[in-house]
Amino acid sequence: MKKLFKNEKILYLLFGIGTTAVYFLTRFLIVNISENSMWAVITAQITAILFAYFTNKIFVFKDQKWKPIDLLKQITGFIAGRAFVFGLDLLITYIAVVAYSKEIIHFLGLNSINYDHLLFSSSLTKGFIGTPALLNEFIFVFIVQILAIIINYIISKKAVFKAERVNKEQLH
Repeated sequence: MKKLFKNEKILYLLFGIGTTAVYFLTRFLIVNISENSMWAVITAQITAILFAYFTNKIFVFKDQKWKPIDLLKQITGFIAGRAFVFGLDLLITYIAVVAYSKEIIHFLGLNSINYDHLLFSSSLTKGFIGTPALLNEFIFVFIVQILAIIINYIISKKAVFKAERVNKEQLH
């Protein structure tokens, strides 16, 4: 079991789930307070990016570079890499939640669901999926977060926290 939690991909997945939870909680807290999905995306993305940067640096990739210049390079690269997903999230939210939500809700049949059912009306779920609009938003947030975990792993592994490669010629 200990060996399992030393596997980089498993750790990334676990902290990716944690980042997703931070994102979901932040996004739906802001949606429920402000009723503004675009503002919620921006706030949730910034919160999740900061959470992900530090958990990836410390726990997943076990990066030891703490000099200010190294941190600046890494966080800049990390944010630049996450900018693609941020833009994707804004685009999907605008299309699916802001501009065409009524059409999508109708197409998916979300209006025909009984939102008085315990699954949708409990105090734990009502703020996430308690109305057709919230359920529609939840579905698209979920899709974006799956894409984010995959895309962000590739960017983090290959560009931001890449291990220093030792040239074989330098060893001889």
